[in-house]
Amino acid sequence: MKPTEIPIIYQDHHLLIVNKPAGLVIHPTYKNTDGTMWDVLLAHLALQGPDDWQPPVLPDEQEWAGAPPHKQAMLREKRIEKQWREEGLLSRPCLLHRIDKDTSGIVALARTERARRHIVRQFHDHSIVKRYLTVVRREAPSWSQPRTAFSIARQTGGVNIKLASGITIMTLDDELVLDGPLQRDPTDRRRSIVALDGQPAKTLLHVLAVSDSFALLDVRPVTGRTHQIRAHLAALGYAIVGDKIYAPYAEHDPAFLVQKVLGRQFLHAYSLQLRRYPDNALVQFVAPLAEDLIFWMQKYFPGGLGVIDASTTIPA
Repeated sequence: MKPTEIPIIYQDHHLLIVNKPAGLVIHPTYKNTDGTMWDVLLAHLALQGPDDWQPPVLPDEQEWAGAPPHKQAMLREKRIEKQWREEGLLSRPCLLHRIDKDTSGIVALARTERARRHIVRQFHDHSIVKRYLTVVRREAPSWSQPRTAFSIARQTGGVNIKLASGITIMTLDDELVLDGPLQRDPTDRRRSIVALDGQPAKTLLHVLAVSDSFALLDVRPVTGRTHQIRAHLAALGYAIVGDKIYAPYAEHDPAFLVQKVLGRQFLHAYSLQLRRYPDNALVQFVAPLAEDLIFWMQKYFPGGLGVIDASTTIPA
């Protein structure tokens, strides 16, 4: 894979936003030691070389005025060292969040320590807005059903109205709030389930389009648990099209062809909104919908394309 094969959405001295293709692991593991997104990005940045950033020249602090000249010089030098340490480029960019191997879309990395702290704080207080596009169908596997309380609420006029447990039939423009703790499934640690010992997890979803077989959703995970969107939707009774873990089908099942044609899960991280460092400006980054997802929708869910601007993937 060539370095240019991961599109750069945004880059400055402090921040790097990329559009990860599906099928690419974020960073090396014992199963994937090379050819990861991390490898490609490091190669890309190596070709660029260092940028021309220099620490800004600051006036002396007032309390330095009475110090001897050599002491003042030492204080200036230490401050410059701190500026380089906190505002200079890290030896490697810092990954700020992750998406699954078979999910495409936005990934953010910090290039300086100050930017890392600034954005990590936003993740911790849930002020960052991550949004995904996904296509789902009913018939999630039985093992994915909640093992503890799982709250399902419909947002109506700014008020959350709790719904009964079980499969909720999605209708156009539905806005749902899913709230239930997630943990690794003790019988298969590749997957997550809603269970008593899990970590708190909350997911918002908006139904953009529906057909006899599918629903197109705009999903916002408020928290960031492993497989959160996939597991919460499965607990609701829906499986993401193409999901090999949460939507497995036998070859004789008609749904198998739909899965096989796509070859991966229909989940795309299309939007990320955060406050940028150092100006604290509220910015939104958008990743165009992947071509394989557009092709699949043209074939199996053309009505869904009518509510998507395929060049920006912002719902109309």
